[in-house]
Amino acid sequence: MVVLKNDGSTFTGYIISKDEHELLIDTDNLGRLYIPLHEIKEIRPYEVSGRGTTLFSTRYFLTTNGLSMEKGDKYGMLNYYGPEIHFAVADNFSLGVMTTWVAMPLIGSAKYSIKISNKVHLGLGLLAGTLSWADFSSAGYLLYGSLTFGDFHNNLTLSGGFAGITSHGEGGSAPLLSPACLIRMGKNFYFVTDSFIYLGGGSSNFGVIVPGVRIMRPQKRSSFQFGFAAIAAEGELMSVPFPFVSWFYEL
Repeated sequence: MVVLKNDGSTFTGYIISKDEHELLIDTDNLGRLYIPLHEIKEIRPYEVSGRGTTLFSTRYFLTTNGLSMEKGDKYGMLNYYGPEIHFAVADNFSLGVMTTWVAMPLIGSAKYSIKISNKVHLGLGLLAGTLSWADFSSAGYLLYGSLTFGDFHNNLTLSGGFAGITSHGEGGSAPLLSPACLIRMGKNFYFVTDSFIYLGGGSSNFGVIVPGVRIMRPQKRSSFQFGFAAIAAEGELMSVPFPFVSWFYEL
């Protein structure tokens, strides 16, 4: 909410309480403030163009979900290993590009979202890319479907797909599974978990899980998330020594 005082000053934040004497507001830059009601000229909703930080709820650490982007939506995602950009060219249909800071690999994405009900969404997508300048003959793809239960603040997604890789005339393919979730723990604080399970068969099976937290910054139209991953392979669980860190920005 936006609180406008008689002297022209404004405060933007979340209103915690209000009685016949004063208002308590939790602002983004000054913390909690008590403002006497006789000093308040107007209280109005805070309005911004675009979807704001709920736009980032279409993503976890590694995977996406069935929640939709609308035409004109676009966001960037910076990871320590490289950037991403995703944009909606039509309602419920988005395109994206992902790479590393050395432009290898180079991956394109496409996703179409279907709203089954207010709490159930289906996403159908494709990831395809190459090792770019390092080896254009090495390529891969992932066809997937994501069934999401919930909304932009609390959701659970079950994804499944089929991945294929080819290099110098040889290749292989295998199914993938990916459960993930986003749970709101506070006004701008979320618990987020992502994973994927590669079912290549035998000793080639492995899984990755990344639990972490996300901090939304609505006034900045950005979010920050970090987590620590673990890899399960050949009956052992190994921790990854460096964190997964990501920044989201509405463009």
